[in-house]
Amino acid sequence: MKDNNNRIIKHIRFSITSHCNSNCIYCDKEGFTPKMSELTVEEITKLCKILAKVLNVSKIKLTGGEPLCRKEIISIVKNISNLGFYKDISMTTNGLLLGKKAKELFDAGLNRINVSLATLNPQRYKRICNNDSLETVLKALEISKDIGFNPIKINYVILKNINDDEFWSMSDFCNKKGYILQLIELHQVAKSVGGGNNLFYQNYHYNTIPLIKQLEKKSNKTIIRSNMQNRKKFILSNGAIIETIVPSHEFCMGCTKLRIGCDGNLFGCLFRSDLGKNLKESLKAHYSLEKYDQIIRQIVDSREPYY
Repeated sequence: MKDNNNRIIKHIRFSITSHCNSNCIYCDKEGFTPKMSELTVEEITKLCKILAKVLNVSKIKLTGGEPLCRKEIISIVKNISNLGFYKDISMTTNGLLLGKKAKELFDAGLNRINVSLATLNPQRYKRICNNDSLETVLKALEISKDIGFNPIKINYVILKNINDDEFWSMSDFCNKKGYILQLIELHQVAKSVGGGNNLFYQNYHYNTIPLIKQLEKKSNKTIIRSNMQNRKKFILSNGAIIETIVPSHEFCMGCTKLRIGCDGNLFGCLFRSDLGKNLKESLKAHYSLEKYDQIIRQIVDSREPYY
């Protein structure tokens, strides 16, 4: 299904809980605030099936909050995998519970993980994440690698005057461990989650353009991921792989995903969850696939380049 800007929907980003066991200072709450109770496991499974059929998508990423805080997380992954529609099931996690659940997740059908890691410095980690669990996360990464998760991506949100001096050491760390580094530029938080004045953005936004220019010079190969928000992927001479996520109109125009809040709100943009439609009640109504097609098409048509 295409939106009005000729962008095909190829990915689903599904927040399965708003609960989190961390309190990272840069958190964007996935662009929405839940208005209703969380979807049940059965409702999540049904909605994933509907979306796969209507949109013909085969990629889904589970997020939160922290998805591993959802006690039924293994059942959720297993149910989605058993649908047979999704060939790429991934998850973004802070890693705090990953070490304990990695094997079960892998066996349930989870293919890939993105782990948030903004620093390798314990004191900075505590400042950024408001907990003292850096070693727990690093150990969880090793466990996940040994189990067979591949690729493992590290989400590194770069913050001015906090961790902006760690980029190259983070790159070396990821290269040594066999992880892919995702350099993420801080974006302004949507108004729907209280990001109206964005004072945090003004204080800590780091312009990544000079850094990306350095990567272009050092890179043996540069790939534009046209099916994923026009992200640049750099392969350096030492083998390091770095992807860049930079908020911009070009980035926005390459967006191919729909988002679902943990309460069933389906929306098309991180910045405009207010244009979404909650599907929780419709899941109980047993609509025809044609009816769901009409509802989903309205959401897809609401998508604009908002950046």
